[in-house]
Amino acid sequence: MTPRFAWPSYKEQWDCRVLELLLDEQEANELIDNDYLRLQLYDREWATARVRLSIHTDEVAPPGCENPTAHVLVSCPSTQLRRVFPMEPAADGAGFEVTLKLPRSTLAEKATISAEIAADLDGRRRIVGSAVNWAVIVDIGDAPPRPSGPPPLRSAWVDFGSSEAPSEARRNAAGYCYIDLTQSPPMLYLNSGIDGFQSLIMAENAKTERRRHRDMLGAMVARQVANTLFRAACAEVIPGDYGAPATGPTTPVLRSMCEAVAAELPDTDSTQDLYERIASLPANPNAAAAFWSEVDLTLDRMT
Repeated sequence: MTPRFAWPSYKEQWDCRVLELLLDEQEANELIDNDYLRLQLYDREWATARVRLSIHTDEVAPPGCENPTAHVLVSCPSTQLRRVFPMEPAADGAGFEVTLKLPRSTLAEKATISAEIAADLDGRRRIVGSAVNWAVIVDIGDAPPRPSGPPPLRSAWVDFGSSEAPSEARRNAAGYCYIDLTQSPPMLYLNSGIDGFQSLIMAENAKTERRRHRDMLGAMVARQVANTLFRAACAEVIPGDYGAPATGPTTPVLRSMCEAVAAELPDTDSTQDLYERIASLPANPNAAAAFWSEVDLTLDRMT
């Protein structure tokens, strides 16, 4: 990753998670979209929102950093709101937490929640890192459409031949990527040990042949991600008993994957149609073969 600062700083963004959402002191966690990192507050009438969030990282602190602190900035261009909230160290000492109080009267259209980490470096206070941003969608017209294709994942670069890589990745040190489905949400590991892979994928101004290679590798990784997520989702589909409908996965990212595939398959009008079709596959091997052929073509087109 290109350094953001001219002094020692964190190479990767910190993870930011919304732990709890209250609207007028009533729980509204169902409005937290963890896949697309946004709070969808346009479906309710409310006066005050309380948002409890945390930030953390597994990355070792940059050398020389002392007395780390963190703060959150809530900004809303439509109302010219810019409010800073200091964060407190988390109880486990591994990050920071804060509870934001957001009056509805101070927000319109769309707001952004961003977090920054500061520390003392050589006697000066410096910004040494930031966390991924969250969006607060207040008006439905400003809610971006859910993109087609596989939903976004957290990702990290790691040498698959090193001890820092997951054991599954170490067993395939020449692989380009590995998805750890045991984490929530799943984590995509990309192999920095392959010569030139990281620099090529992150090349923003690649041209001609280099750009074609970057796009081909990016599509290959996206296809592997989509295949892994969809097959994991299929494993969680449970047939209904006594005529009851089949149930799909409960993990948000897997459910989103099913929604994306259902929208692209020619013979499924809804996600429930897809669940019913998956549930019927064990009893019909020929139908299963045809289904997976369709899925492979669909995922190839989507990625």
